[in-house]
Amino acid sequence: MDEQMVLANDTRNRINELLAAGEVTQAALAKQIGISSGALSSFLTGNYRGNNENIAKKLLAAVESAEVRENAVLTVKEPEIIETNIMREMWFGLDYASKRNSIVVIYGDPGIGKTVAIETYVKTNINAIFLTAGPNTRSGRDIMEELLEAGNKKAEGRNRLLEKNIIAMLKGSNRMIIIDEAHFLRLDGLETLRRIYDATKCPLVMVGNPKIMEIITEKNRTITGQFFSRSVRLALDSKVPMEDVEGIVLQNGVSLAAECLKELHAVANQIGALRLMTNLFIVAWSAAINQKENISLDHILAAKKVIVSV
Repeated sequence: MDEQMVLANDTRNRINELLAAGEVTQAALAKQIGISSGALSSFLTGNYRGNNENIAKKLLAAVESAEVRENAVLTVKEPEIIETNIMREMWFGLDYASKRNSIVVIYGDPGIGKTVAIETYVKTNINAIFLTAGPNTRSGRDIMEELLEAGNKKAEGRNRLLEKNIIAMLKGSNRMIIIDEAHFLRLDGLETLRRIYDATKCPLVMVGNPKIMEIITEKNRTITGQFFSRSVRLALDSKVPMEDVEGIVLQNGVSLAAECLKELHAVANQIGALRLMTNLFIVAWSAAINQKENISLDHILAAKKVIVSV
């Protein structure tokens, strides 16, 4: 038996063992190496008429890459979500909207944990409708299509019909609508949300960066006056306390010197906040593990040099 056949057979055995153990799916493997699920099935049964050696090499590379990622995750674990100061502030705003059927606009600097707070809230408030605005989801039509999709309804017809269907779906339900990255919304997107709120009185929470206040502000009340008069605006305290930094990094058996915590705390209070600080910490911790050392200030400072935004 030549080397190519040995490689193909060994690969089949290894992949079939992984599939039997449930460690991977055939569909996922096929997608990773760029072939159809049918072609992969033919290879695994020894009936593939194409280049078996090429398929075997791609499969081995995919499996080895997955194992490397898995080992990295097991060694340097992503910090678990903790209750931060920002999270508590946001939950106050979300609860206020829920209890009073109000419009609440929550805004704060990027990276402080707004999206994490929303996702955590939604997990325990499963009836809430959670949408994320963006460059391709910003108009009134975009928002209505997303709302109908969230309600398992078809988004067909003119805007007036879409709005009518949304109102029928939501009126009397008290379902909260949460829009993340709301600073991307256009004026017609805001006006659409305002009309839906007026017709349904469903709590509406919009979360975004301070840029959102360039639109929803007293200066522009002639443009967004009805929305401005109906909304409660909550500015988040972007200052990250040391206790939040400690809660995030001192997990999974990690111990850090005071100088390390001080440096991470300083980073957490720069642009990028907790998101940037967490990425910096993981890079530094990974480097320390690779060097078989405990994480130190030297690892953190070295990591700062390779993370451009720090």
